[in-house]
Amino acid sequence: MRSLMREIESRARAALPKVAVALLHDLRQSGTMPFDTGALQNAATYVDVGRLNEGCVAVVSDTVYARRKYFHPEFNFDQSRNANAGGRWFDAYISGEKRGFAAEVLAKEMRK
Repeated sequence: MRSLMREIESRARAALPKVAVALLHDLRQSGTMPFDTGALQNAATYVDVGRLNEGCVAVVSDTVYARRKYFHPEFNFDQSRNANAGGRWFDAYISGEKRGFAAEVLAKEMRK
């Protein structure tokens, strides 16, 4: 039984980066991140696998202004390039209509 649990944990850990990449891709496609030059959405937002051995991956935006934009949806966001641009762009994945997205991708990757 322990070897089966280790195998499941190993597969889940191997699938985590794929889940994060899929989430990042979907986030970019949804057009919900603020977009001026594209730096925040594209070059400055990436998947961090530095804690993968602990079973943790993260989608990180490493610009100075990312936190301010994320936590202040009251800003007047330009929606000419991203139609749904605004703050709190992960809310749909946390508690909104896409909250099962990561679980679905993980299940798909685990079946492979």
